[in-house]
Amino acid sequence: MKTTAPPQVILYAYLRLSRESDGSASIDTQRAARIAWMDSGEFTRWLAELGVTRDQVEVREFVDSGVSGSKPLEMRKDMKRLMQDVERPTDGPNVKRMLIAWKLDRYARSVSEFLRLIAWGEAHGVRVATTDNTINTTTATGRMVATVLAALAEWEREMIRGRIADGHATRRTQGRWGSGRPPFGYRIERRDDAAYLAIDDVQAEIVRAAVQKLITDGTVAGTARMTGLSEPQWRRLLKAPTLRGMRAHNGALILAEDGVTPIQFADPIISAAEAKAVRERLLKLATGTDRAPRSETPMCAEQSRCYKCAGRLNGGKSDKGVPLYRCKKGHVTIYAETLDGAVTEEFLARFGGFAEYVVRLEGGNDLSAEMIEAQEQAERLGQRMATAGPLMLTSLESLAEQLEASYAALRAAHDPDVREVLEPTGRTLGATWEAQPAERPRLLADVGLQVTLHPKQREERLEITWAVGGDDQAVAELLSEMEHSG
Repeated sequence: MKTTAPPQVILYAYLRLSRESDGSASIDTQRAARIAWMDSGEFTRWLAELGVTRDQVEVREFVDSGVSGSKPLEMRKDMKRLMQDVERPTDGPNVKRMLIAWKLDRYARSVSEFLRLIAWGEAHGVRVATTDNTINTTTATGRMVATVLAALAEWEREMIRGRIADGHATRRTQGRWGSGRPPFGYRIERRDDAAYLAIDDVQAEIVRAAVQKLITDGTVAGTARMTGLSEPQWRRLLKAPTLRGMRAHNGALILAEDGVTPIQFADPIISAAEAKAVRERLLKLATGTDRAPRSETPMCAEQSRCYKCAGRLNGGKSDKGVPLYRCKKGHVTIYAETLDGAVTEEFLARFGGFAEYVVRLEGGNDLSAEMIEAQEQAERLGQRMATAGPLMLTSLESLAEQLEASYAALRAAHDPDVREVLEPTGRTLGATWEAQPAERPRLLADVGLQVTLHPKQREERLEITWAVGGDDQAVAELLSEMEHSG
C-alpha cells in the first residue's frame, strides 16, 4: 500500500514594533511568545493532523522594527518581503503555510487593513493566527472572531485619540501648557497639579533687549544672535502671539468660548505697543523700505565665502583702484567684475524668467479690547430693555441695532495674527535685476545664493550654489510660488 508523504510546513513569524523604546512589546518578547506557542496545544494538534513533527517545521522570520501598524501592509519592508515569499514560491507543491504574530495589533490597526490580510491569506492558502490564540482563521468562527476583535481594537484607538484631542482642547481653553519645551522667554510652572507657562526672567530680558534693538535699527539676523536662537526660530517667535502671552493653534489665535477674547497663557513679555512696532519693523525689512544704502558693498558680499576659513568676502580695491572681493585673512582675492559677472549670468539663466514676488504682512489688528467693551455695553443695554416701558423700548431697540452693527464691524476687522503673503509685482526677476541694480543683493538672498572662492591654482575658482529646495523653507516656498506663476 502506497503511503502519502507528509506536507512541508512553513511558519511565517511576523514581528513588528512601532517604537524602539516600547519594551512591553519588544521583538524579544514577541519572539519568545512565538516559541512558547509552537509547543502549545493549538499548533501541535494541527501538526498532528498533518503528520508533521515540530522539528520538521521551517520557521521564516520577518521583522518590521520602528514601523507603525497604521501603515498599509505593502508599505512595510519585511511584511512586503513576506507576502512576496508566499506569492512567488520556490517550494514544492505540497506545502502548508501559516502566518503567526504576537497579537492582532501586530498585523494591523484598522479593520479594513486586517480584513485585507485575511483575504490575502485565503487567496494564497495561508492560515493567520496569533500566539494568544484569539485569532485563527482556519474556521468560519475564527474568522468572525478576528473581524470583531479588529473592529473593537479600532474603536478603542479612536476613543483614545478622541480623549487625547479633548484633553488638549481643554488645556488650551484653560490656559494650561500641554506638553513639550516652553517657548523661549518662558518656563513651565506647576500649579494645581497642572502645567502653566511663567516668564523666565533671564530669557525674557534677552528677548526685550533684542526686541528693542530690532525696533530701533536692528535686523532679524542680528537680533537672533543676541538671543542664541536661529534666525528662522527668532522670526517665528516674533510673528507669533507668544511674546504677548497668547498662543495660536493650527494657524489661528486660541480664543475663549466667546470666540473673541484671546486666552492668556502667561504674562506678556513685551507690550502691545512693542508688538506693533515689531510688526512694523518686520514689514519695513521685508519690503526693503528701511534698508541702509549699499553702494559701497559688493553685490555678493553677504553670500560669498573663502574656501579655507569660510569667512565672508569683503569689498576692496586693487592698487590700481579696481574693485575686488577679498578674504579678510588674505587667503584669496578676485576681481569683483569676474565674480559678479559669473553670478549674474547664472542667476539670469536659472531664475530670470520667474515671476517676482514681494512679502506683504497681513493682520496685526487686535480689536479684542474694543469688542469686550461692546459686549459689556450690550449686556447693560439688555438689562435696561428687560425693564423698559413702551416709550423707551423703541429708542433702546434703535441703539441695539447700532451696537450690533458696530460689533459686527469690529469683529470683521479683528485680525490679530500677522501673516506673510506673497504678492506678485508683475515683473520677472530678470526685469527687476536689469531695472533696479540696488535690488540685486535681495534677489540673490531670496534664491539662496552661496559662492565659495577657491585659490587661483584651481581651474574653476568659483563654486556657485543655490538653496533651491534646501533647508530654507521660505526660499523653497517662494520658488515654488514662482514656478507655478512663471
